Amino acid sequence: MKNKNWFWGFFFILLAVFVIGSQTDSFGEIGVMTILATALLAALVFHSLFTRNYFGIFLPFAFLYMIYSEPLELIYISPWLLVITAMLLSIGFSILFSSYHSKVVCLNKGHIHHENDREDMDDNNPYAKVNFGSSSKYLHADCLKTARFVVSFGALQVYFDQAQLSPDGAEIVLDCSFGAIELFVPKHWRVLESINTTLAGVENNTRYSSSIENAPVLTIKGNVQFGGIEIKYI
Repeated sequence: MKNKNWFWGFFFILLAVFVIGSQTDSFGEIGVMTILATALLAALVFHSLFTRNYFGIFLPFAFLYMIYSEPLELIYISPWLLVITAMLLSIGFSILFSSYHSKVVCLNKGHIHHENDREDMDDNNPYAKVNFGSSSKYLHADCLKTARFVVSFGALQVYFDQAQLSPDGAEIVLDCSFGAIELFVPKHWRVLESINTTLAGVENNTRYSSSIENAPVLTIKGNVQFGGIEIKYI
């Protein structure tokens, strides 16, 4: 069964349950839109459990807490605090268990193999986007010139050790919000970093760098809000 069929199947089953549940006294203050939102978020949680998408697990729970904090008289927690906590938990679980994050894929002749979140990119101008998940990108460029990586509520690892820079250098643009990006750069490269931050952090581990004076320059620019960027030298 396709992933979207899993999702919508759970959605309509849960919607039916909440429609009946709404007729009980406990759900007296809950309206139709709340029921729809609850079914949608709960279906996302169930779907994410099968795919090990931690952002799809923790963030819906944060929104469900917001929805039901008043009707069920739960302890008040700031919505921003709930979202940030859910995001941090998602990033932590994604990083810790990324090596176990895999899907079973059936091939034409009945063979089965496991496909994980790793991707090899043979491109001198790569682009990658991660939303509500985690991914690892391995660059194989022979003349890397530009790259752009966008992360929203996710975690991304980019490995440059199998890429060659353009003789004129290369420019990397990062756009990260509520997420984390790790860049693994060869220690002999020269790196210039200029990243704008908003309630975020950038760590450039230059103490592990042993750059060559005349080597091409890798320039890293961009913006990060409510997240973190880390540059590691390997």
